[in-house]
Amino acid sequence: MDSVKKVDHDLVDTLVGHSYIDILTCNENFIFVHMTKRSVKFKNILITIKEHNEMNVTTINIKQIYNSNYVYCRSDQGHKTEMQSFMMLLQLHMYVHWYKFNEGTNIVTNIF
Repeated sequence: MDSVKKVDHDLVDTLVGHSYIDILTCNENFIFVHMTKRSVKFKNILITIKEHNEMNVTTINIKQIYNSNYVYCRSDQGHKTEMQSFMMLLQLHMYVHWYKFNEGTNIVTNIF
């Protein structure tokens, strides 16, 4: 029978530096989405999130803002690929466009 080593760790006093604490809270995410829709620069979003909660002990940095933006954009796309979303936006905003694709593979080869 394999012996399993039991390791007891003391509880940490703070979560500073742990990856769990570095994710955006619901309120921070709301601020992020609200400001992103208004085309606020990411560095200003970061400053606002940090200033909004004075008790904030997180080490949120610009990387978390970029990651949140990626997640937000992907959730907005749904199950569409980036090209499908792009083509949908072209049609939605009535841009003049032209495209050519390979019928066998369904890959866009040219777009104007």
